[in-house]
Amino acid sequence: MPQAQTIDVFVLVKAAPVMTSDLDETVCVAGVRTDEGRHEWVRLHPVPFRDLADESKFAKYQTVSVSVIRHHSDRRPETWSPVHGSIVSGEFIGPQQRWAARRPIIERLGEELMCDLVARNRAGSGPGVPSLAVVRPVEPPKLVIAPRKDEQVKKWQTRATAAANRPSLFDDPESAKPPFEVIPWRFSYRYRCAATGCQGHEQTIVDWEAVALWRHIRHRTDWQTLMTDRFERELWAGRDSVLFVGNMEQYPVSFLVLGVFWPPSGAVQGVLEL
Repeated sequence: MPQAQTIDVFVLVKAAPVMTSDLDETVCVAGVRTDEGRHEWVRLHPVPFRDLADESKFAKYQTVSVSVIRHHSDRRPETWSPVHGSIVSGEFIGPQQRWAARRPIIERLGEELMCDLVARNRAGSGPGVPSLAVVRPVEPPKLVIAPRKDEQVKKWQTRATAAANRPSLFDDPESAKPPFEVIPWRFSYRYRCAATGCQGHEQTIVDWEAVALWRHIRHRTDWQTLMTDRFERELWAGRDSVLFVGNMEQYPVSFLVLGVFWPPSGAVQGVLEL
């Protein structure tokens, strides 16, 4: 059994939940490790977020303390597995003073060119090969909304139904969580990075906030217009926005958009750091 260590993580993204073939609902969380003066990417996976005790649940831009071990099969250098029951929520860093306290944490991560990230991962994941990064598009990305393939939706729905029907001795009917919902739409960003000769990138958005927005507006006839306005205008106009991206363990050259960091444009004063 690998030895556990306790780390502090400033959470930047929570991906939408997925249902595994083992019928476990998990979330991938990424952020910045801040203990011992470190400022480096960390991926926490798997996190059974909806099953966490209330005191262990956390938001984006909140620090958590967690015991972790190296993932048994994931070769990506940033990936750690949380020890069950070890997550302790800490300080939430708000958007005051034009996101002054959040900015320096992101800036210390540096930025990458998306084309370079793909090239570095062609030989596979491993030590020294980044699988998480900050990427700055040369212009605001375009949102692509497309229906998911029927066979994919059916497979996920079969898993969700099986998980809902799985008996448990510990479930309290009075406090049962809502059933896992399969989203029949795929949301993607299409953009170019600053690499010379970039032919463009199209990457699926897996940010939990995108799914939450769709759920909130899906019954409106103009939901696609509202989604487009949010992801093409609100997150970019007058903002110094960048993307958080991460790749897939099974397909290292396939990167996903984990989230958008969208502070107001312009310099800030009185910057604080973790």
